Amino acid sequence: MHEKKFSLIEGETFTIDQLGKEIEEITGSKVTDLTGIKSRVVAQKPSPEQDFETFTIKFNLEDLPDFVDVVATTEKKENVEDYDFDKEELKVRLVSYIRQEAPKGNESEHVSG
Repeated sequence: MHEKKFSLIEGETFTIDQLGKEIEEITGSKVTDLTGIKSRVVAQKPSPEQDFETFTIKFNLEDLPDFVDVVATTEKKENVEDYDFDKEELKVRLVSYIRQEAPKGNESEHVSG
């Protein structure tokens, strides 16, 4: 849906507030919380000595059941409490638009009957 525009911000670095505003501009929908819902990705494969930490950030969209999921990295810190998401910049790795509702009557121009 927004993949071409999302690909323009993948690989770029933003504060979480800037990232939320970029998502609003791309989707044309207001996000309910510019700071999103952050989750730490615990697995560190293939290299546990890597110097970055990976997070997923979920941005809920106002007036829509859909949301935008972002995978981003930042400099690795000792404890999760040490991260200041209001100030630190995150490198965007992947952005996905997650659609929560199936097309009406489960119809789509991409599916032939």
